Amino acid sequence: MDLTYKSIMVKSINVAGKEEQLPPECALYEDAFTVAGDVMKHSLEIVDAPDFESKASWKLDCQNEHVSVYYKDLPGGRYFAGRCKVGISAKDLVYQFWDHLDTDHEWNDNIKSAKKLHPITDYTDIVTYTSNDVMIIKSREFLSSRCLRQHNNAWILAGRSIEMKEVPETKAAVRAYLHLGLGRSVPDPEDPEHSCIYDYIVCMDLKGMMFKSAVNQVMGRATLKDIENVRVHANTVLRKKLYPNL
Repeated sequence: MDLTYKSIMVKSINVAGKEEQLPPECALYEDAFTVAGDVMKHSLEIVDAPDFESKASWKLDCQNEHVSVYYKDLPGGRYFAGRCKVGISAKDLVYQFWDHLDTDHEWNDNIKSAKKLHPITDYTDIVTYTSNDVMIIKSREFLSSRCLRQHNNAWILAGRSIEMKEVPETKAAVRAYLHLGLGRSVPDPEDPEHSCIYDYIVCMDLKGMMFKSAVNQVMGRATLKDIENVRVHANTVLRKKLYPNL
């Protein structure tokens, strides 16, 4: 079954109260621009669902002292969602991912490399990243477009896979399909200037010779590890760097 998302090409996207036009010089990236708008709309449907905060219709997969990861089967596959408190502001956290993608591998051992390939607008771009081996999951490569928005007091960054003949798959890693990679940071009511609640949601088709049942057994733990890496880096490195007087 083909679970990739199909889009009708557009010259503008209007989502979460912000409209953006595709710059003429970026006509080559029309598909990526369209996907960026579509994945943000999909993201808002998920985070605005009545039971997203409570996870009433989600099932607990795994947890540690700081992070709980749930899963839910939706069109496209199994979605994993985790949450934790992070010791930097919501805006600072989302812009860590937006502006400093190429340093993620320095502190997140799930990631081998990451790079912003092409800015499209101020709030959409094209990125690539390659994962390290994580448990039974061998290294995978992802090519995706991203969209950044502010919505209901939260910062949301979402991405989905795209195809570009200008960026062919290599032999170094299997190119997987990302249905959704979503980070949402909400100001922590107890300290909104220096702390936030971070939600991370992911759904992907790893491609290659992988049994879905085996993948589902480890994806929750891989997701928890990703979130824990974010939490530790933000609390031990970024907090001191951003707020030296605290």
